[in-house]
Amino acid sequence: MMKQIGFGLALAAAALGSLLPSGASGDELNASPPVAVPRSAGYFDYMTVDAKMRRLLAAHSANDSLAIVDMDLGTLLKQVDLGDGAGGAGVAVDERDGKYFVGAANNHVVDINRKYMVLQAYITMPGPVDALAFDPSNDTLYADEDNGTHVWAINGHSDKIVATIDVPGKPEYIQYDPVTDRVYQNIDLSPSSVLVIGPGNNSVVATWLVAPADKVHGLAVDSATGRVFSVGLNGELAVIDAKTGTIVTEVTVAPRVDQIAFDPGTKRVYCPSATGVLSVVQETADGATLLSSISIPRGTHTLAVDPKTHAVWISYGAPDSDYVEKLTPSVTPSPAPSGP
Repeated sequence: MMKQIGFGLALAAAALGSLLPSGASGDELNASPPVAVPRSAGYFDYMTVDAKMRRLLAAHSANDSLAIVDMDLGTLLKQVDLGDGAGGAGVAVDERDGKYFVGAANNHVVDINRKYMVLQAYITMPGPVDALAFDPSNDTLYADEDNGTHVWAINGHSDKIVATIDVPGKPEYIQYDPVTDRVYQNIDLSPSSVLVIGPGNNSVVATWLVAPADKVHGLAVDSATGRVFSVGLNGELAVIDAKTGTIVTEVTVAPRVDQIAFDPGTKRVYCPSATGVLSVVQETADGATLLSSISIPRGTHTLAVDPKTHAVWISYGAPDSDYVEKLTPSVTPSPAPSGP
């Protein structure tokens, strides 16, 4: 989690029009009118997509709320109050039990009814919670401790902690991959690493060093090719072979990237930098390459991809309000080769 307060001084409230990259023509992202998300003083943290319900879920951290947006209509459906001091960081979807989970700074995970979009429970935690990942195969939510030394496993049905997993410190983004049946956890230390957690016994089964990526925050997985992407605040993206834990290649992107998102249909990794640049990385048979660099509002550091439409959703703050905005490729790109 990388907090941003009072940003959005450039390219802020108005629609961005056609965002022109520095790469080849045909890679433009066209911006729809921004969706205002009212706030008292705002910044966003992690975002995710509920693909089946066609919803964008954005943690509106400084407003202690979860913003829920209809992706097809481009309208704000609900702002769910998470409680004073909650903030709001990681967001995860539990389809089986009909829940949205939000990590909270006030030592809670917030349980929200997915159908009615209302808060239904607080899960008391031993510490503040940052990122979340949900494993539907064993109905388990994984919640990492903000700047701490633990990852907690929570039963999605009972909302009870079932395991505590020790980590070296400063866990950042976390993601579950159904193909490898592993949970991948970034560790923001020097040297930075990705931990591999086995859901079967809820223990760390491997540690992968990811240098030259340093202070890793964003993480994404391509289940089809078996690659893990981990990006450092220093602007280095490590592409890792999940079978061996070795680095396939490194790609230099913009610095100060927080959350990243992978589009499995186009094999693209989107890396938003708080400096006002969106680095678009194309996965290839041999590894990955920087495709383009696109101007976005300063302070944008989290995003999500709609796998159905390939639209990229960003969130950012401006002097008058906060916004989420849909960026749609001008031409739906053809996917890259499916294997390394």
